Amino acid sequence: MSSELPVEPTSADHVYLRQIRNILRGLLFISVVAAMYFARDFLLPVVLAVFLAVTLRPAVRYLDRRGIAPALSAIVFVIVIFLASAAVAYLSSGPIMSWFDQAPQLSRTFAQKFSGLSAQMNTISNITQKLTTATDSANGNPAQEVVIHTSALPAMIGLVTGYPMQILITLAATLVIAIFIMASGNLFYEKLVRILPHLTARKRALHIVYDIENAVSSYVLTITALNATFGVLICIIYYFLGMPLPYLWGFLAFAFNFFPYVGALTGLALSAFMAIITFDQLGYALLVPLSYTVLSLSDSEIIRPQILGRSLQMNAVAILLSLAFFTWLWGLAGAAIAIPLLVCLKVFCDHFEQLSGLGEFIAARDVEKVPETTPEASTGSP
Repeated sequence: MSSELPVEPTSADHVYLRQIRNILRGLLFISVVAAMYFARDFLLPVVLAVFLAVTLRPAVRYLDRRGIAPALSAIVFVIVIFLASAAVAYLSSGPIMSWFDQAPQLSRTFAQKFSGLSAQMNTISNITQKLTTATDSANGNPAQEVVIHTSALPAMIGLVTGYPMQILITLAATLVIAIFIMASGNLFYEKLVRILPHLTARKRALHIVYDIENAVSSYVLTITALNATFGVLICIIYYFLGMPLPYLWGFLAFAFNFFPYVGALTGLALSAFMAIITFDQLGYALLVPLSYTVLSLSDSEIIRPQILGRSLQMNAVAILLSLAFFTWLWGLAGAAIAIPLLVCLKVFCDHFEQLSGLGEFIAARDVEKVPETTPEASTGSP
């Protein structure tokens, strides 16, 4: 009776198995993205609360060492954030709603400023229309065009006015969840240590968690301080230039600056629009967007790279892809947390050699990779 020997897999079998694994990974990625999209009403407050708790974790831990309970400091921080958000919303809601109410009048005023250019464009349009009509008549098949003019302003106003309720619900859920996360102290770190089987894995996990915590906290607090400085400078410059409501422009600049590239373009376009409407002389009106451009470029190209350091710098392609993806996934709030999530991914990739390629793609140009500190080295064991 002969026994059958096991058949060694061939190179074709290895290729086939590799293709199957790649297909399964792709299906898993699609499933995760679909789950994140359909569960966004639940996941978004949780993710925002985690980022808020991680950002304030160093302050909570410092107060805990000084004898202040984490629950008390968490409640105080959340109350301060809530009151600040409520004050800003109260002060800015009136002027912003008045802009929407006066939108047709503002549009007509803006069009009147460029009446000469509009006349030239109308002349070119009339010539083009006459040429098109003559061509259709020559072909014997005149085209009939039905144009229905509808204003997009009511739909836009309805969208914007309905959005604050969703923002309030998300903000309330975020603050409540953040209180419980910060009040738990080191509970999740202790659970993480207990569920991992080996001491080396525990130390490595703690290194990753603490590195992500430090990177996110440093990034968010530094960006918030830079954006606040940018908003104050915009407020001061617009005040001396004679722009109405300079404090509102300072707050808008502060908020827009959390969205790289897109926020700067939005603030620049809005400033140019309102300045052209406000001032009679076009040359003087252009000083407003010019000052915004100079400050924005100085902030993004000179100040931020020097303050953030190269380890927290991301390349423009990764930033734009992250912004586009999370804006599609979770809307405006997703765009706000896109860059902190990118920072988390970058720090996570730096701890694994298998993910070094992805970390290199995310990093900015000429960023030197910081060697990972092994748990044995950190504890001083041989």
